[in-house]
Amino acid sequence: MPPSPPPPNPSTAVGSGASLGAIDPQMTILVVDDEPDLVELITYNLEQQGFNILSASDGAQALELAKSRLPDLIVLDVMMPKLTGVEVAKRLRAQTETASMRIIMLTAKAEEADELGGLGAGADDYITKPFSMQVLVARINALTRRTATTHGQSTKLSLGPVAIDLDLHQASVDGHPISLTITEFRLLSALLSNQSKVLSRPALISNAIGPGVAVTERTIDVHITSLRKKIAPYSSMITTVRGVGYRADPIAADS
Repeated sequence: MPPSPPPPNPSTAVGSGASLGAIDPQMTILVVDDEPDLVELITYNLEQQGFNILSASDGAQALELAKSRLPDLIVLDVMMPKLTGVEVAKRLRAQTETASMRIIMLTAKAEEADELGGLGAGADDYITKPFSMQVLVARINALTRRTATTHGQSTKLSLGPVAIDLDLHQASVDGHPISLTITEFRLLSALLSNQSKVLSRPALISNAIGPGVAVTERTIDVHITSLRKKIAPYSSMITTVRGVGYRADPIAADS
């Protein structure tokens, strides 16, 4: 008889009184980390919330499972031997069948450069260890919500050479497709929908991350930095309004 799962740790697990519940109980999540105890803890708690869970202990196994099982979302540790989470994310984004998978990265590093590295590789969200299971479930649900609200719309938005199609979930610069994470896509959508208007960081957080999820304003700054790189040579169309937020203005190409 297989051993029963360990009881949830009150300091890290989602207790019965704090259960958030899966927005999409049919969703399959791939959990990737080289720490077996953490994989077991995350698996236990996410299954308690109604998610279907796959797990991998290294980057190579994660890539194999992602391609063969096509999970809806990946919880991916950054610091793994041989193949890092950043490299796994890059490879997933580079292949058609896995390019649109939602990715939440886990890392023990909290420096902005590390956040940029993960987001630049294609992560949709970034959680620093240690974290509570409530936070992880909230981030998963928020990412699921904002993906769902993007689909079903049939609006095309553009500002000069930068354009997005909300129905097809595609973005382009000078007519050439670019690859954006879900969060970056939502940020660009908000900015293009409010051309030449200043959007505060809290407003952008609500648009891109979703209400009820506690994130710092720096998180939006990191996503904006990554987005600017992807819309080059028109990165300066996103203007920083010091002390307030950001604004999208039509401009010529960066010099």
